[in-house]
Amino acid sequence: MSRPEVFAGLASRGADRAVVQFSGGNDEGGPDSIALYKGEEEICALSTWPSREEVEDAPADARLVDALSEPVFQEYGTFAGDFDVTGEVIWDVAERTVRMVKDERADYEHSEAWL
Repeated sequence: MSRPEVFAGLASRGADRAVVQFSGGNDEGGPDSIALYKGEEEICALSTWPSREEVEDAPADARLVDALSEPVFQEYGTFAGDFDVTGEVIWDVAERTVRMVKDERADYEHSEAWL
């Protein structure tokens, strides 16, 4: 889905924003939850790892989940590396913006010295 299609899909569900919570590091990670909001009210939660039946029953939801999660995977790929990250991606329908807020911490520090 293109970004305009994502924003249209959110608007058609009555949402003014979507929030994708994510975490990972050390070769594991991805979206933990996806919630759609109107104002301060959560109006819908989407399954981040839909089952085969869910995909067959609601392919539009599965496509929307993939599109909403895409910024996470663009930023972190397979989450390979010595770090831990938590954060959220906020899709704002009115502003047509996508913003990532994250807290990333590295446990491993690489240094080299000539002895």
